[in-house]
Amino acid sequence: MPQEAEPFLINPDAPLPDDVYGRLPSRAEVLSHEVSADAARWQRELAVRGLTAPIGKLHGSGVVQLSRGDVFSIADQEPSSESAIQLLWYSLAWGLGTRAPRLHARLDGIAENEGEAASRLAEAWELVRNDADPEKAYSVLATDKGRARIKWLGPAFSTKFLYFAQGSAAAPSYVILDGVVATHLRPTAWPSAPTTAWWPSTYGSYCLLMKNWAEKAELRSGNETSPDQIEFAVFKG
Repeated sequence: MPQEAEPFLINPDAPLPDDVYGRLPSRAEVLSHEVSADAARWQRELAVRGLTAPIGKLHGSGVVQLSRGDVFSIADQEPSSESAIQLLWYSLAWGLGTRAPRLHARLDGIAENEGEAASRLAEAWELVRNDADPEKAYSVLATDKGRARIKWLGPAFSTKFLYFAQGSAAAPSYVILDGVVATHLRPTAWPSAPTTAWWPSTYGSYCLLMKNWAEKAELRSGNETSPDQIEFAVFKG
């Protein structure tokens, strides 16, 4: 199918799959979802490029454990260029793990103009804080055709940044979308899902789907359910 049709493929009204509902994690399990990150490597690679040094756990030594809750806590700061760079480091470290594929290229892309990248990230963060439509906030980080506006910060990591930018107190409305989630949605709501380069309208439809499924799960269980609980269940599938 031609790329031009891609934004219209998600069905945000698709029924909640029983298998997604059956493995729904608690909110606490989502927040405790953690990965390992090599703090020493992050400090070394940032320093050699003259990039801003990390704070918090990434300023420690050796391998550290980063949970979703840890990254959310970084986003509890006021949005600014300086804090946006810290949130970027944590979003990347959590998403990449200890293997950190293409870390050199990603950091080289930021190093070409850290100030410009920080300004764009802060702009997106402000939109998140003001409850802008997910499509609008995503558009700050990705073009109309889903290409990265910040070199090597592709759509999947853009959605991670937007998700964590909500902070620990917000009810999530921006949700992580990556190739694994897109692939797992093919049988139920997104038959021809591409695994990269999602358009802004596609991301908006995806966030609406996760919100709708969270509401359906809440009706079935009687328990409060957030869109990132649905996202995590889809990811684990």
